Amino acid sequence: MDEKRYPKPERRYVSENWVPNTWKDIQPLYKEIEARTLNTGGDLESWLLDLSEVDSIIGGVSSRRYFASTCDTSDEEAEKDHLEYQMKVLPEVAKVGDRLNKKYLASPVRPEMDAEYWLVHDRDAERAVELFREENVELDAKDEELSVEYGRTSGSMTVEFGGKTCTLQEMSTHLESTDRDLREQAWRLVSNRRLEDRSKLDELYDKMIALRARMASNADFKNYRDFKHAAKHRFDYSAQDCLALHENVSRYVMPVLARMQQRRIRLLGLSVLRPWDLAVDPEGLPPFQPFTTQDEQVIVSEKILGEVDQQVATDLRWMHQRKLLDLDTRPSKRPGGYMDVFGDVRWPVIFSNSSPTHAGIETLIHEAGHARHSLLSRELEPGDYREAPLEFAEVASMGMEAMCMEHLDAAYPQKEARRAAINSLEGMLSSLAWTCTVDAFQHEVYLNPSRSHSERTVCWEETWERFSSGAVDWSGLEEARATRWHAQHHIFEVPFYYIEYALAQMGAMQLWSNYRKDAGQTVLDYNKGLALGGSRPLPELYSEAGLHFDPRGEGLGALVQEVEEAWTRLTGEEA
Repeated sequence: MDEKRYPKPERRYVSENWVPNTWKDIQPLYKEIEARTLNTGGDLESWLLDLSEVDSIIGGVSSRRYFASTCDTSDEEAEKDHLEYQMKVLPEVAKVGDRLNKKYLASPVRPEMDAEYWLVHDRDAERAVELFREENVELDAKDEELSVEYGRTSGSMTVEFGGKTCTLQEMSTHLESTDRDLREQAWRLVSNRRLEDRSKLDELYDKMIALRARMASNADFKNYRDFKHAAKHRFDYSAQDCLALHENVSRYVMPVLARMQQRRIRLLGLSVLRPWDLAVDPEGLPPFQPFTTQDEQVIVSEKILGEVDQQVATDLRWMHQRKLLDLDTRPSKRPGGYMDVFGDVRWPVIFSNSSPTHAGIETLIHEAGHARHSLLSRELEPGDYREAPLEFAEVASMGMEAMCMEHLDAAYPQKEARRAAINSLEGMLSSLAWTCTVDAFQHEVYLNPSRSHSERTVCWEETWERFSSGAVDWSGLEEARATRWHAQHHIFEVPFYYIEYALAQMGAMQLWSNYRKDAGQTVLDYNKGLALGGSRPLPELYSEAGLHFDPRGEGLGALVQEVEEAWTRLTGEEA
C-alpha cells in the first residue's frame, strides 16, 4: 500500500510547513482563533475545524516526543524533549483550551448548528469547563513528570541470566519452560529485581496519590476516584456500576477460573501451583517461539489477521514499511505496549516491548485492532471524534484478538494453535479477574489516600484474595505478592484507566460469540462501529457494532458459559 491509501490531510488553516515545537510557535494562532468574530453557525463550525487542525498538529508533536522517550528511556535528550513539551507547551494549550471552550459554549449562534451531530462534542466541552482549574494545569504536568520517572525506573530493570543481560520482558519466555527449576530461577530473578526498587516505587506512588488528591480537592471533589471518573467523561456509567461489575466478576468468573486452574494442577502433577507454574503448558509441550525478529512478528501476525479482515493485515504491512512499528525488546525500553496516532498525519504508530512468544503476537494483533480503529475514523471532524472512548476503543483491539483466536492455525502448527486458543479462552476470564483486582484496589487507594505503606499492602492483599482462585501457593513469597501491583504501569501512569478493559472484554466476548455464528456480518458490523470513532455516545457505538453495552456485567453469566463450553471442547475436560 502506498501513501495514497492514507494521505496526509490537507491543511485548511495553517501552512504545510508549520511545526509547533514551542509555545511561541503556537500562541499567535490561538490568539487569532480566540479573537475571531463568529456571526453565524457556519462561522462557528469553521472556527471549530480550524481549532481542531491546530490541536491535531500539536498532538502529533506531543505523540512523537512521547514515542521517542518510551523507545529508549536512557535517551536523556528524548526525555527532555518530551517533558519540555509536557511542562512548558501543553499547560499553556490547556489554559487557552478552557477559554475557547467557554467562548464556544457562550456563543449565541450555537443553536444554528446541528445539535445531534455536535452532541458528544458539546457534552465533552461542558464537562471540561466544569472541571477545569488553572491550578491543576501545573499539577497535571507534574503528574506526567512522575509518570516518566516510573517509566524510567521500570524500563531500566534488567537481570543477568544465561550469561547475558536480559530485560524482564525477555525473561517471560523462560516461564514457559518445561524445566520447573529453570522457571523458578527465572521467576525469582525477576521478582527480586523488582523488589530492589520497592521503596522507590512506594514513595513515588505516595507522591502521585498526594498530588492527585490535591487536583480533586481543587475541582471541589471529596476524592480523586470521583474526580477522575468525571474527568474521564464517563457519562454512560457510574463508579457504583464499576463496583457492581466487580461483584458479578467474582460471582460468574471466579468459579470457572478455579476449574481451569484445577486442570493445570492435575496435568502438572502438583498439589498446588506456584507463581512460576502459570505460563508453562500443562500438557508438557515445550515453549513455542513463533518469531525471533520484528519482521517475523509482523509476518506471523499478518497471516492471522488476514483470515479475519485482509485490510487489517495490509494496514499492518504498510505501517511496517513506513516505520510506524517499534516492537523489539531491548534494555532501556519502556515495558508494555500501546498504539498512538501522529495527529498531524493521522497515522497510527505501535510500540511494544515484545517477548518472542505467542503473547507477543497477541499484543501486535491487539494494537493492530486499535490501528484499524484509527484508520477507519481518520476522516471524522472535529479531531476529538477520531478518538473513541476507551471503553469502546478497547473493543476494537480485544475484539480483534478474540476473532483471530479462531484462525491461529493460519500461522501455527495445529497443536500450537490449539494450545494458544486454550490460553486465550482462559485469558478472557483471567483478564476480567485481574482488571477488577486493579480497579478495586484503586478505588480503595483513592477513597483512603492517607493509608500507610503497610495499610496499603493489606488493602492490596485483600483485593488480591477477592479475585483469586486460591490455587496458587505464595508461601515464602509474600513480599513479591504484596508488591505485584508495582509491575502494573497503569496504576502509576494512567490511574483508573483499567476498568475499560473489563467492559471491553465483555464487548469482545460478545463479538467473538457473534463471529462464530456469522463471521462476515460480524466483521461488517465491527468496522461500521469503528468508523464512528468517538462521534456518538458509548451505548450507540456498541449498538452499531452489533453489541450491547453492559457496565454492570449483568450478561456475564451467558458469556462465561460460552467461553467455558469452548474451553471444555478444546481441552477434552468433562463438563
